[in-house]
Amino acid sequence: MKKVALITTNKILAQSLAAAMKAMPDSEFEFYLLLDPNQALLDAEIFEIDVALIDLMDRRAEEKETLFSFCELLHNRLSSCHLLLLVSQDDPIRREIATQAKKKEIVDDYVFYDASLRYLFAKLSAF
Repeated sequence: MKKVALITTNKILAQSLAAAMKAMPDSEFEFYLLLDPNQALLDAEIFEIDVALIDLMDRRAEEKETLFSFCELLHNRLSSCHLLLLVSQDDPIRREIATQAKKKEIVDDYVFYDASLRYLFAKLSAF
């Protein structure tokens, strides 16, 4: 079973995604909600997550280097953990951050908020 952690402070998003994953027949995911960004690195290590789904809306646009640092730390501590960013398609600044992070190979990929759950689950399964 693949361990997936959603790193966000958005409780509505987190609970909705958790409910959708639980409702999936034959789910191959064990889902964790990491709602405290200050604790997320430690929690990810403890749970030994396979995929981190990171909500970019939690980050202020001017915190680009902080986001890169967080992702690098997570990748270094859990080298087999894949990083997937959640990005608003309507936010050019965060889209650029996600694109740069992917080009620099800090993250594995990103998904837009308006993507379907089926697409998101397919992305998570591909890792």
